[in-house]
Amino acid sequence: MDLADVKWTTTEYSLNGYVSTFRNAFPNIIKITEGFLGKQEIDSVSNSTVIRVHSHYMQQRVAAETKNGRLFSLPCQLTRPKFHVVQDKGTLKPVRIPLNLEEILSRYSLPITIRSSSALSYKQKGDLKSQDELLSELTLIEIYEENFLYGHPINRGKLFTDAPIIIPMYMKELKLVVAVEFQNGNNKNWRNMCDMLTKQVNNQGNTANVMFEEIYMLDKRDISPQEHGYDTIEPIYIDITELNNDIKTPLENTKKYNVYKLLPKPAVGNQSRDALKTETSAVTNFSSINDIPKDLHPLTVSQVCQCLKLLNMNQYVEAFETAQVDGQLVYDLHPDMMRSCMGMNELHALKFVKFRDGWRPNVQI
Repeated sequence: MDLADVKWTTTEYSLNGYVSTFRNAFPNIIKITEGFLGKQEIDSVSNSTVIRVHSHYMQQRVAAETKNGRLFSLPCQLTRPKFHVVQDKGTLKPVRIPLNLEEILSRYSLPITIRSSSALSYKQKGDLKSQDELLSELTLIEIYEENFLYGHPINRGKLFTDAPIIIPMYMKELKLVVAVEFQNGNNKNWRNMCDMLTKQVNNQGNTANVMFEEIYMLDKRDISPQEHGYDTIEPIYIDITELNNDIKTPLENTKKYNVYKLLPKPAVGNQSRDALKTETSAVTNFSSINDIPKDLHPLTVSQVCQCLKLLNMNQYVEAFETAQVDGQLVYDLHPDMMRSCMGMNELHALKFVKFRDGWRPNVQI
């Protein structure tokens, strides 16, 4: 599909306006005309991003507060970690085994206080200054619904069915237009193209079970008296770990924005992929930016992530690890893909392209 041939609505919609107008017309294709820059870079959508919207989804979540007043949001179907229910006097209720959140919500009335069966710590994602804090008792306050659009990005005419993208309704500043037909008015070709995209998503899009087990914080200052609802608050994403005998185990939360898994290309030249990796096996860690070779092709996924850390771009490490981006795949990422699928802003995409081409930041003092 050539996006240059597509005719878009002359009306520019807000997110709420789009959902209200097209709720019964999904699936359709949208183009972002005014992006959203979140509090954290992982929660941003760039201008000109094109998305084939599959449907409008709702997920039940529960708002919870700590003793020191921190506000958290947890999905009601959270499977990890497990919790004990706490009595009013701070003692545990007599339940033999810890329960998951869904079991607790089905058995008890809110508000109710719970305590994790194992010690938990958390810190903000992508914030190097963020310190680990203990997450002890939580008082479950209220169940609410989080609404979002679910779809897949279209980049250079290709639909990425294994790269689900989420547009939450708190992105109120977002503006978009909707694809209506081809510029030449050929309705038959337009319907055929839409049917083809639908078949791709049905066969490969994994839309049957949309579940995101992300635990995040909410800023109480963002609660509006005019819009009392937790789903209108932009979240603060956190990394949560379980502490067992001083060993930290990250909780495998599903990311808000999934990235697609690219297939690696064959090795360059006459060398095999394994041979290229063998050449760099002696260098498993880079202590400084100048240790990184100009040619990134031999680098492993782990080494690529080390490069991101040395470039002060830690917030993208998880996305690169999930997508299994090694040194060869680095050269197949173009800037649009870095922004729309890896979550990079324009400056970081430019920085990474220059780094890939041999530039190294001058960090000498």
